[in-house]
Amino acid sequence: MRDEIDARIWADHHEVFAEGIDRALLGLRSAAARFAAWDGSSHQLIALLLAFAITGLTFNNTAA
Repeated sequence: MRDEIDARIWADHHEVFAEGIDRALLGLRSAAARFAAWDGSSHQLIALLLAFAITGLTFNNTAA
């Protein structure tokens, strides 16, 4: 019974799911292209690394 319900849900929503995955991959691809074309200003790089460090250190506390 559960398999049939899951199959019906998948049949109804698989196109929306696939489009969402495609949009996410396209976003990652465009972000990678923008990063590759970045001029590499040092203050921007330091701010980027600091933001990742702060997020990494505090994520466990804020995710709950």
